[in-house]
Amino acid sequence: MADDCEKQGSEPGKMADDYEQQGSGFWWSANGYDHWWKSLRHAYSERTTNSQYRKVNEVEMVHLMSSSEKPAQPVEYRRWKLHVFTSILVLVQLMVNITYLVTKIILYIRRHDQVFHSPWLLPILLCECAYFLCNVMSAVDHFLPELIRPKPVVKEDQIKRPTVDIFLPCCKEPVDVIRDSIRAALSLTYPKDLFRILVLDDGGDDQLEALCQDLQATTFEQRLVYLRRKKVPGVPHHFKCGNLNYGLEHSVAEYVVMMDADMILHPTFLQELIPYIVNSPEVAFVQIPQSFYNLPLGDPLNDASVMGYDRALVRRDGYHGSATCIGTGAIFRRQSLDKIGGFQPQSITEDTMTAYVLFNHGYRSVYLNEKLQMGLTPWTFEGYIKQRQRWEMGAIQQFAASWKDMLGPKSRLNFVQKCLYFWHTGYYFVSIFNIILMITLLCCLAFRLDMLVGNEEENRNVFLLLAVYLLLWRIGWPLLWVGVPQPIQSRNRDESHFWWMTPFFFSMIFKSCISFKSTYNFVPTSSIDRAAASASTGWINRVTCFKQVEQFKHLKAHILFATLAFGVVAWRVSDVVMNYGLTDCRYFFTVIGLSFFLITTSAHMLLPVFYILWPTNYKPEQRKSLLKYDAEAVPRFTREDCLPKFHRSVWFYEFLAYASLAFWMGVVLIFSTNAEAKICRISGAV
Repeated sequence: MADDCEKQGSEPGKMADDYEQQGSGFWWSANGYDHWWKSLRHAYSERTTNSQYRKVNEVEMVHLMSSSEKPAQPVEYRRWKLHVFTSILVLVQLMVNITYLVTKIILYIRRHDQVFHSPWLLPILLCECAYFLCNVMSAVDHFLPELIRPKPVVKEDQIKRPTVDIFLPCCKEPVDVIRDSIRAALSLTYPKDLFRILVLDDGGDDQLEALCQDLQATTFEQRLVYLRRKKVPGVPHHFKCGNLNYGLEHSVAEYVVMMDADMILHPTFLQELIPYIVNSPEVAFVQIPQSFYNLPLGDPLNDASVMGYDRALVRRDGYHGSATCIGTGAIFRRQSLDKIGGFQPQSITEDTMTAYVLFNHGYRSVYLNEKLQMGLTPWTFEGYIKQRQRWEMGAIQQFAASWKDMLGPKSRLNFVQKCLYFWHTGYYFVSIFNIILMITLLCCLAFRLDMLVGNEEENRNVFLLLAVYLLLWRIGWPLLWVGVPQPIQSRNRDESHFWWMTPFFFSMIFKSCISFKSTYNFVPTSSIDRAAASASTGWINRVTCFKQVEQFKHLKAHILFATLAFGVVAWRVSDVVMNYGLTDCRYFFTVIGLSFFLITTSAHMLLPVFYILWPTNYKPEQRKSLLKYDAEAVPRFTREDCLPKFHRSVWFYEFLAYASLAFWMGVVLIFSTNAEAKICRISGAV
């Protein structure tokens, strides 16, 4: 598309060539930097070749292609090499995976009589095929190159400062939390006559109204506006989405900011985000990542979602501006919202729903990976689970309401965006296959079900391919986390989260199948946290151990699976050692492989149990002590305050990761050298 732009004699192509010849901006070299330069030129030409956005101005060129400081060449070159290497590794991994599946399917077809007498093999094969599709979808994010977006450098006389309304939707959050959010918003370094804060009270909170009146009186701030909408019984009010649209009815600003009630904005929030959208009509919104100041030590529940905020969204941003909205810390162009009818109420997660509708209308987004907001993650384990399940239900509702528009023939989404849209909901359905796989493999080990089909040579080839695939995955997995905050901790927390959230995701899928309408009813996270905290006033909960036992009611499935898994593994391993040894190689390798999988999976399933027994989280009464305030009682923070803190408990899971690496490396060596036959022959098995 860049070439087409130059052939047409358009100004963007000419300016890009001049810029490249001058050697300004990025430091590109013959060692592969032209790849990133072409990516930038491609993104820019995509932006400017559209007929309605062909007008180019100096500010946007500076925005796209200039930087106050040249980045160090070795750092960017290492990043480029790492991306190429990991992409090749992921591609090889997928090729081995598909080779393994094809080989296994052909074997099952050839030996269909054996498979007929071992029906439990089919659910396992189904799960393996589902995981392959899961890997393909995840690979989309890994293959996308990261767009190195320079900071806009604009002259003062060129800056266009539009009017902005900051929407602060509230629903019965603690008033002292909202007070900090309001004070931080009022102290933004942006012309005071150009922005307002609209407090959108959806909970009918008289204390909040009094707080706003008090702040207006004491600070003489007319920029602070309190709004409370009336909810007519029987008429859908669409929760937060309806509240935001009510704000749009009372706003005449050119841009609106969506933020959560507990989020504290950095003083430079508007100053940093405005240049990325004001001169780019095709950009509908600019999004920044979330960060939290009450994040538990070690981030045991994966609240930080590092892979999502610091990897996936960054790379989606580099591909046609496909990063979605995450519900807070986003500035929207009012004209774009008006074109689609405001924030979209079809789903309780109006953020991603609105983003994809905008994408489907030809708009794009900008994802700025800067820590410019900091808020609260749920205080309680129950609050965390309900929040994640609400996101899941929102994704399911979004797909049910819009899949024809997004995936149909009239959709304006490109292929990658369609994949991302599908995977946004499809990810949660992987929990179904997790359940099937864990139960089936547990039964196979417990009842000594035969899992092998064909002769020894065929089984060895299939098992070797499986071992090579899992070894490649275990080698490549850590490389995908290089450069993110706390890579060792974040990687292990993400892997554990995939397994221990399975029962919760599965239960919501089941609920949506039984009663889809009931999924539109939910309780805000703040209310769940408050209810959980008030429950501690009972006489039983005054004793710490009883408080912990009460939380285990959410983890019945986890404890049951781990107990059964450890029991079955102990039984079968002792059976091998005492009765068989290596006299039955088929039985020996089956028991060892299944036992290793069940032990590691159980360890991940037990993570929330460890979290409840040895909590590292903070209490709501500690909130203010976690913040820093200036002389005017305005909360302040730095980038370092937003990073997750390391905790030594993660080393247990890191040991499991290395044990898994060593295990599959040993399996590959044994089967590639045919050592298992030699061992069995020496033991008298053959």
